[in-house]
Amino acid sequence: MDERDELLAAICEENSATMEDLQDQYGPESYGNHESVDRIYLSEATWSEHVAGHPSILLDPEAYQKAIQISELMAELHEHMSAKD
Repeated sequence: MDERDELLAAICEENSATMEDLQDQYGPESYGNHESVDRIYLSEATWSEHVAGHPSILLDPEAYQKAIQISELMAELHEHMSAKD
């Protein structure tokens, strides 16, 4: 069992839910999926403004490049999850 499977099993146990319950509540075209898209958007906006745009990050070219990579990955994740909405 990999880490993802362990996390899913823990969520099921904590919520007395089955994998089918999770699929219904959080799968494609669900409110839960829409919620994750919104959370990704908020996280990326916060990251870009408060971390990637922070003067100490801007002064360090390597740190800035890493911060931009994280922003780009968040944008890719947002796009991927939005396609399920």
